[in-house]
Amino acid sequence: MRGLLRRIVLGGVACSLLLPIVFTVVLGLGSLLGALGDAAGGQVCNRTALVVGAVWLIAVIATAVASGVAVLDSVPDRELRDPPRPPDDRV
Repeated sequence: MRGLLRRIVLGGVACSLLLPIVFTVVLGLGSLLGALGDAAGGQVCNRTALVVGAVWLIAVIATAVASGVAVLDSVPDRELRDPPRPPDDRV
């Protein structure tokens, strides 16, 4: 289970870092095509950028959830049930 969570978190971090770059490039290409008179190409790029932005948002949320599950998976069950006790100061 930990190997799978690790791969999910790693993939989510990679997507969270790379998808904004793809989003910016596709949006810029759409603007360039629109300025050159290719309205159809610009519209396709704008819609593609919208999809990439939605996927990026989903990747950020999935990474946060997977990180939380990975942290909870690494905590022993005893620590989840019993809160830590203060140190005994009696001599």
